[in-house]
Amino acid sequence: MSEGGDSQSELQRRVHEVIFEADTPAGKTFDVFLIICILLSVAAVMVDTVPSITPDQSSFLHKAEWGFTIFFTIEYALRLWCVKSPRMYATSFFGIIDVIAILPTYLALILPGAEFMLMIRFLRVLRVFRVLGMTSYVQGSTMIWRALVRSRAKIIVFLTAILILVSIFGTAMYSIEGYHVKVEDPSTLQVGQQIEFGVSKKRQNGKVTEVDEAKGITLKLSNGETEILKFDDQTIKQPLNPKFDSIPKGVYWAIVTLTTVGYGEIRPETPLGQSLAAMVMVMGYSILGLCIGVIVATEIADGSKATDPDQRKCEDCGADGHKFDAKRCYVCGHALKSVKDTSSTLTTTSRSCANCGAEGHRLDAQHCHKCGEALDEAGVDAYKQLFEVDVEDEEQEKEEEEEENGSS
Repeated sequence: MSEGGDSQSELQRRVHEVIFEADTPAGKTFDVFLIICILLSVAAVMVDTVPSITPDQSSFLHKAEWGFTIFFTIEYALRLWCVKSPRMYATSFFGIIDVIAILPTYLALILPGAEFMLMIRFLRVLRVFRVLGMTSYVQGSTMIWRALVRSRAKIIVFLTAILILVSIFGTAMYSIEGYHVKVEDPSTLQVGQQIEFGVSKKRQNGKVTEVDEAKGITLKLSNGETEILKFDDQTIKQPLNPKFDSIPKGVYWAIVTLTTVGYGEIRPETPLGQSLAAMVMVMGYSILGLCIGVIVATEIADGSKATDPDQRKCEDCGADGHKFDAKRCYVCGHALKSVKDTSSTLTTTSRSCANCGAEGHRLDAQHCHKCGEALDEAGVDAYKQLFEVDVEDEEQEKEEEEEENGSS
């Protein structure tokens, strides 16, 4: 059901055409100008964090950012004003992004530092696909998203298995590398290192805060108290590999290694630990590189089979499953019936619904794919005329290619 509001005035139609219709000259010019402003505003935020910026330059950048924010605020207000249903546009994907893009500057008046969240404004550059006429390519993301949704159960099971594996590997590495050994030379201890001291059941853990040969080893205990140990204390022990001083550190190492990121700041030193690390690395390539790819690729393939546009059968032998551009049967060679070329009507444009602002309608669409509102008939005719030249050029190119192939 449509949720259309009042009819648009002539001024609202003109504003809507400029702001939403990227295929028109005025709309394309506006979108290019908008993207330039977005890039400049993001660049201003980035440059403002450079230490060598002078106070005068920083003040200029702040003023420029406020100018961009006021412009984007006015633009957002115009978008709500020129559509029939402002609520539907405000709750759409781009509507929400438009709000998030301008809020940080205003929040910075209350919360210092919030202005750096303006980097999310970069999402608005997604409109560049409309300007470049690549809206139809963006529709391919829908297939990938549907494949991910269909395979969500498999992905959840897969992630659960990964969490179990990294917990096991992290604990195993802690047992191998984090085994506590006696500290032979206390002067080698470093600030921030975890050690334990004491005898039998009275052993305690602490973090080294200071190492001084005259004063001793100053520790901060888990309860917040401070303890000073002498250098000749024979009960001081440290992990064999100080990097693996806890199971969470081991799990972190397992995640970094299994995902093949390999930061390298935590690495095993014993032969047994290195062997376990090698096994985890190989498993990372096998699991992440193959399993996820196979799961998603299978779902995409299944989805494309279910929506195969050409199910023609051969009238002579009954064979089916021919390719869309097939002219003869792959079994008996009998001529196949030609299929009407629908590429012109399937062309995805940046046509926008005057009711909710939804974009990406087909050239032959009569109603909005989101709210069901009837699209403007004049707009439909205008878009067909706009794309008619492109369609005719494509058909002419196909005919020339066929003639060249035939002559060769």
